[in-house]
Amino acid sequence: MILVTGSTGLLGSHVVVELLHKGYEVRALFREETRKEIVYRLLDFYYPEQKETLLQKLSWFQGDILDLTDVEDSLRGISKVVHCAALVSFHRRDFNLLFKVNRQGTANMVNFALNSEVNQFIHVSSTAAIGSDSQFTDGLKRESNLWNPNDEVSGYSLSKFSAEKEVWRAKEEGLNVSIVNPSVMFGPGSWEESSLKIFRTLHRGLKYYTKGSNAFVDVRDVTRFILKLVETQKTGERYLVTGSNLKFKELFDQICSQLDVKAPYKLAGPFLIRFAWRLSGILGRLQGKRPTITKESARSSQNDSQFSNEKLLKDFPDFEFTKLEDTIAVTIKGRMD
Repeated sequence: MILVTGSTGLLGSHVVVELLHKGYEVRALFREETRKEIVYRLLDFYYPEQKETLLQKLSWFQGDILDLTDVEDSLRGISKVVHCAALVSFHRRDFNLLFKVNRQGTANMVNFALNSEVNQFIHVSSTAAIGSDSQFTDGLKRESNLWNPNDEVSGYSLSKFSAEKEVWRAKEEGLNVSIVNPSVMFGPGSWEESSLKIFRTLHRGLKYYTKGSNAFVDVRDVTRFILKLVETQKTGERYLVTGSNLKFKELFDQICSQLDVKAPYKLAGPFLIRFAWRLSGILGRLQGKRPTITKESARSSQNDSQFSNEKLLKDFPDFEFTKLEDTIAVTIKGRMD
């Protein structure tokens, strides 16, 4: 049986559904009862005629990766773990919570996995955990990049980098591990959550774009790669799973074209962005809400971040990434608000 943590998130729910479709028995770790609906809706979206049959191989486990009893109990009878659970936040006030969930939660998982029957542990990290120092000069970040402690990075980046250290420590202690570093993921799901908020914002109308860039990938591709690791039982490696490197302007244009709405047409310079995150912070305090733009997210929107997937394609030459236009199309078709 395979345990999937974070089973109701964008990636975790896809991993659960595809593992079921491949015939695996799955135990899905979740926290809130209402969140289970996401998995059911994905089954309706992808495999409506097989839904009831597939659900027979699914068992739910309500728990928290910060609760040691929950972690220990969730791992009973488990042979493989896909650890998707994580907190994503760019708010300063969440700094300690990020480390608690992402690092300590991961430490709990690998510590109990070491003392169980788990023979494969796949940890889902992020491109945010990739260092900046590279021996290459092409500007692409790779798995071999080193972490530069002098870099100004987000609390989220630090927490994911620290979580990876827990996984590598467990490897030294005898656990068969793999680390997957996806870029920004798109695919069927709620536009009120995670990276899919970009679609919601553009659909409602957005005038400004920023000069930065990033890598984007289909959540189905990340899921397929995780299943490849499960099937081949390949461990001991870390893989960037990134589809397309694009300027934000290019991405917005493509999404807006398929949404049939006007694309952002004004460049937001550094001054306007600084003003935006400061204003957002003031309004957030006045309204008692979290600001929609933070200093860290504003800084990220200006950065040119590009990543290489050459290691993945070298080790798995038959792997093909989905075209971005097809990813955008299925994200729109699979909206689940």
